Amino acid sequence: MKKRYMAIHPVPTILTAFCLILLAFSPVQAFTGKNKIPPLSGEVGIPREEFESRTNLIEAVPQDDKSLAFKIRLPKNWKEVQTEIDSSQKGTDILRQIAVYVSPPRIEHKSLFRVSIIDTDSLITVDDWFIAYMLEMGFSIEGIQIKNPRLTNAQYVFFENGEPYSVRATITMSGSRIVLAEYMVHQENYQAERDEQIWAMSGFEITSPDKAAPIPMKTFNFVDIAKFDYPGNWIIQAPDIIDIKRMEATVINPPEESASQKEKKSSDLIGRIDISIISKGQGLTLTDEISILNESLKRKNYKLGKYIETVSVKGLNPLISSSRIDTYYVDGVSKKIVGYEYWVAVLQTKSRYYIIRLTTISRSENFRTWAQNTETFQTLLRSLGPASVPKDDFSR
Repeated sequence: MKKRYMAIHPVPTILTAFCLILLAFSPVQAFTGKNKIPPLSGEVGIPREEFESRTNLIEAVPQDDKSLAFKIRLPKNWKEVQTEIDSSQKGTDILRQIAVYVSPPRIEHKSLFRVSIIDTDSLITVDDWFIAYMLEMGFSIEGIQIKNPRLTNAQYVFFENGEPYSVRATITMSGSRIVLAEYMVHQENYQAERDEQIWAMSGFEITSPDKAAPIPMKTFNFVDIAKFDYPGNWIIQAPDIIDIKRMEATVINPPEESASQKEKKSSDLIGRIDISIISKGQGLTLTDEISILNESLKRKNYKLGKYIETVSVKGLNPLISSSRIDTYYVDGVSKKIVGYEYWVAVLQTKSRYYIIRLTTISRSENFRTWAQNTETFQTLLRSLGPASVPKDDFSR
């Protein structure tokens, strides 16, 4: 993951002091994951005009579903292969092929273009989904280009029946489905077909994607002061508000329930976001809030471990005057615990502090779950805003 520094809002002295006190818990150790993947090369040896003269424009609507319609240019002698869609796999964590095209019969290994989909019921960027998929499959990523949270291009190698293939891929999203398009070339043919592969995938496009969130969202209101959004399959826990000077809420990513386990235990926690809204008028400072935060960790038998990085989240409400998000590993107080991370966001408006904490399984422990939790955390931060008519806290 590329190390980034906060550049959204100016950070006042008191907020900087808060973060410096947190940093004092441990030495700096930045996570370097995505930035170890080389950038995707797009260099080609033939012009577009020559590529287009060798190819036909393919426009298809798999399953008669316009939200999956795509276009791509493929060599003129390639043929479509009819695919059978297994409807029983819908809603499962299984990639399903919805379109396949192959090169003509030849002595060398055939090349292949295919489009697959997988359902998702969580918030996750396509680049994080792709990296999790690569880690789970044991494939080697040779290059990546993250265009935006819903579009990533990549090159990787995998083996099929012991034979190595170089794959150029586009990963995108349509509603609750992630779409994986792959142009596969056997290594012995790669140099001869490389330019066609690059040109073809540069033109691949889902033409009418469903831009809705992959999962229904819910909104929680702190009376008429503030609100935030969270995924509908997360659990909200919020005590009755009896004093607007300090308000609390928690949203939890519950573990999947097995057939033999009907009740969840606290040790099953895979993701939790705690939100605190504190009035500046009650006399407590951010230093006081640090003590409260640390006591809360101790009650859970946790303590802050090594600092990881400072994260930038774009798209915060413009009425938030300052913000900073720092991330740490979590250690056990009395015993070793499964790898966890702790993300702390400190936001300020005119009259309140917003302290939002994420406790999540670490990226090294389960990258996919970590990616889902951190994307939910950032979505919550971006949605934080006035609950009704902008006044009091969210007013200029």
